[in-house]
Amino acid sequence: MSIRCLLLSICLCMTIGLAFAQEPLPKSSGFSGYIEILGAYISTNSQLNTDNDNRKTDSLDDSGERVNKFRPLPLGLIRYTFAEQRIQLFMGVLPENVAQGQFQVEAGARHVLSNGTGLLVSVIPMTPLEQKTWKDPFVVGQNRKRTDVSSYGVKLAVENILGSGFTLKYGWARQTIDDEESGTFLLSQPDSTLSPDDLDDLDRDAHFHRLTTQYSIQIAPRMRLTPILKYTRSDADGDANSYHALTPELSFTYFGNQLQASVNVSANTEWYDSKHPVFDKTRREFKPGLFAILGYKGPFGFKNFRIDWFNAFLKSNSNIDFYNSSNFITAVGLGYSF
Repeated sequence: MSIRCLLLSICLCMTIGLAFAQEPLPKSSGFSGYIEILGAYISTNSQLNTDNDNRKTDSLDDSGERVNKFRPLPLGLIRYTFAEQRIQLFMGVLPENVAQGQFQVEAGARHVLSNGTGLLVSVIPMTPLEQKTWKDPFVVGQNRKRTDVSSYGVKLAVENILGSGFTLKYGWARQTIDDEESGTFLLSQPDSTLSPDDLDDLDRDAHFHRLTTQYSIQIAPRMRLTPILKYTRSDADGDANSYHALTPELSFTYFGNQLQASVNVSANTEWYDSKHPVFDKTRREFKPGLFAILGYKGPFGFKNFRIDWFNAFLKSNSNIDFYNSSNFITAVGLGYSF
């Protein structure tokens, strides 16, 4: 995972909706959308970070080098609404996904029934940031080499069922590593305990399935509390990378006329299927997370503009030290809606 695409994954366990909350369909047909430019400061010490400063590791029993970088991140969305049919077509980064820390580009459609239920279907063909990983993460004492990560998926959602705050989502994604060489370096060493079959267990190509349930509760005229529960299944070609995950979350949001804010806490637990051949133990991980956004509409009297400040922290606690990491992002953005 490169530092440039850390924004795509640091908050995958987090779901909130505030300044970027899902908007009701416009009452008249036509185009709408937004553009926003973010400047993000990213700090991470993950072994899987493919920044040049983390290219070489001298031990597989420690986290990676701490790397601090600044990266720009452009976002945007264009929509067309058929008001009478209550249908909206869209392409870009959905506002509710930005609030989840997920910046994938989607193309799809949303239809709102007369009873208030929303139906959504979309495809996820690409991401706005290049995704990289190490060909072989377990190279010691030499520079590791990068390879591309390709991914695509689909999402189905039933939103605000019967006008309530209950939403149900299902997502499927496919990830492939262009040059998968995990474990090859260790296998080549004279004293290696790995076998060719062990390399198959390390294959990272995978299908991901995620089921999400959430219920939004209006606790005051401008305040909302949303408990969320996610179940994720990673069905990887290598058994050592297949896992089940459960993620409870709780988000609190405030909607003011100009000031909008939200805080989300999450606790992701992952249980892996099989013993890791490199470390001779079955991997388990616990990932607590905190995500917050502060938004301000119409700064300095500029209509349709907004300023957003994002902060995210995600820690990975693993029974395998190689996978321990702590990641932090702070980002400021200027957006324009049309």
